[in-house]
Amino acid sequence: MSIEPRARVVPERVLPGPVPVAPETAAQQRVVKRICARVAPDGVEIGVGEVPPGGLQVWIDTPVPIAEQESWVLHHRMAREVALVGWHCEADADRLLVLGWSAACLHNRVRLLQSGLRRLSGFEQTAQRAVQLDGHHPDEQPVTEVVAAVCASIERRLRWPERLAELAGFDRSSGLPHLQLLLAQVTGLESKVAAACEEHLVMARVLARAVCEQYAMHSDLRRAQREVLADSRRWVHASSMIRGSAAPRPSSAGGGRPHMGLAERRIAASVINHGVPRATPASATQRAARNGREEGAR
Repeated sequence: MSIEPRARVVPERVLPGPVPVAPETAAQQRVVKRICARVAPDGVEIGVGEVPPGGLQVWIDTPVPIAEQESWVLHHRMAREVALVGWHCEADADRLLVLGWSAACLHNRVRLLQSGLRRLSGFEQTAQRAVQLDGHHPDEQPVTEVVAAVCASIERRLRWPERLAELAGFDRSSGLPHLQLLLAQVTGLESKVAAACEEHLVMARVLARAVCEQYAMHSDLRRAQREVLADSRRWVHASSMIRGSAAPRPSSAGGGRPHMGLAERRIAASVINHGVPRATPASATQRAARNGREEGAR
């Protein structure tokens, strides 16, 4: 019997799988999702995906679609927060597009960081809030919990630590030289702001613990708060005393002193003469003038 020859079987075509996301794009997606999740209300999930040839899209991922007006407001709110990092954003009611670095947005971030540094140079408000113990009482909780609650409250009010933590581990770069210079300036200012915030948290921790220790000595919370606050003012205002007493140099363009850290303030407060030239006694002045006349007569 004859057997029909078997037909040639065409090898099965293997469809290409999903293209893996580049590491820098995946890192950007994580950062953008952190920022948008902070802005989004509770119960609202955020989706982030890549848009070829470059960029990201962000959408609200909920089982039930939300109202168009609410979606529009939320997308624009997320766009504002993402643009504060330095990216150009476009938003509508359906989605948010995150595109490349923007020189205007990076310049705006530089101004924000510089303004934050100026505000962080004052410790008075942090000292006042720290001695109040955030409404906690040393008799109701252990000292460690009271101090931790005070530091958490101060950190929330500073706002910068949370925003800088969202960018942790994200390497920002650009192929354009002027954008790379702006990114380097932003990174340097961010490190200074982070250090200044840490000084505020250290101060809050020290003052809150001091109030608890003073209260343990005489069981008078109001008195403990007054004494600790009065003692801290001596070195909290150290830099302002130096700025007010020291005459600005004619060659200085800014006319002011650089930012003083917390340790520098404490050292400055321990110095008796804060840059003020000692007053010359009247008797010494008269004696010097008389000696000068005698030398001239000779």
